[in-house]
Amino acid sequence: MTITEKQRSVIRAAAAFAAIAVVWTSGFSVSAKTISDEDSKNTETQVSDGLLVLPNGDALVSDENGDIDIMNGITVNIKVGASAYKKYEVPQTTVGEALEHANIALGKYDLVSKSLDEEVEENSNIEVDRVSFKKTVKTQKIKYKTVFKNTTKLYEGEKKTLKKGKKGKKKVTYTSKLVNGEVKKTYVTNTKVTKKAKKKVVLVGTKRKNYTMLENNPTQFNTKSRGGIGTITDHNGKKIAYKKVVKGPATAYSAHPGALTATGAAVRVGGVAVNPAVIPYGSKLYIESPDGSMVYGYATAIDTGGFIHTSSTVVDLFYTSNSTCCTWGRRPVNIYVLA
Repeated sequence: MTITEKQRSVIRAAAAFAAIAVVWTSGFSVSAKTISDEDSKNTETQVSDGLLVLPNGDALVSDENGDIDIMNGITVNIKVGASAYKKYEVPQTTVGEALEHANIALGKYDLVSKSLDEEVEENSNIEVDRVSFKKTVKTQKIKYKTVFKNTTKLYEGEKKTLKKGKKGKKKVTYTSKLVNGEVKKTYVTNTKVTKKAKKKVVLVGTKRKNYTMLENNPTQFNTKSRGGIGTITDHNGKKIAYKKVVKGPATAYSAHPGALTATGAAVRVGGVAVNPAVIPYGSKLYIESPDGSMVYGYATAIDTGGFIHTSSTVVDLFYTSNSTCCTWGRRPVNIYVLA
């Protein structure tokens, strides 16, 4: 015998009412009776909080007055975490209840692509992102600070370390937010110092040097106070940066006014002779004894020293008189190459 759609509906309704009668009279303290219809070979039922879910996803609902309503079953696509979408037969209800009927429990921080109060439709896509947090503790070093203190016990440009700095230690707690097992964001949630850093104390000289300049040297450069490998303070108290320093003995020489140097420039105080293989012509220099007591001052490399064949000297300083050259004699110097 062929059963019409109308007859099928009646049979389904009758079966539903029969099941409800059994379930409601038991107060849900016992399992629901088995229910089957022509649309499904699965005869398993689900009962929870006044709701009986049939195998095809339809649901029978009882309200406070004992009235029974039938909710249509629909198919929804649910994707949990990094897995693929799966189809679930659920009553046409809210997203939150649909997840419950699909036995998908939500964690405290999990994210759902739709509002839990939103009503689901046929073939709705619902995504559940599993969100978790992971803590990591790392031990890190704390850099020490450097404190500079002025002292008259050192000359200008001189520095001395009074106390060595020591690095400290700290434990840093990082919290990572994972979405579906993948780290999306990491941030510091706690810092605990386990060992304090100790400051480094450096003394900086402020005492002016008692220097001697044998002959007036008017040469001056517009020098910078930074940008080199180090700095010095000139005889005027100005800080200047230098690119390198050449150390060694210095001698002095004299010539008649107007005499030409190796570069074609006339001799003058502030023009010095060098080994161009060590200090190129045109180099801007500052020359003084290592202790700063004897200063030649600013100079330009314009001549070639006769010492280049013996390497006994690093620079020959020009003075206008032989007597001044004799006073200078031969003494160690620091040649600061400025440019």
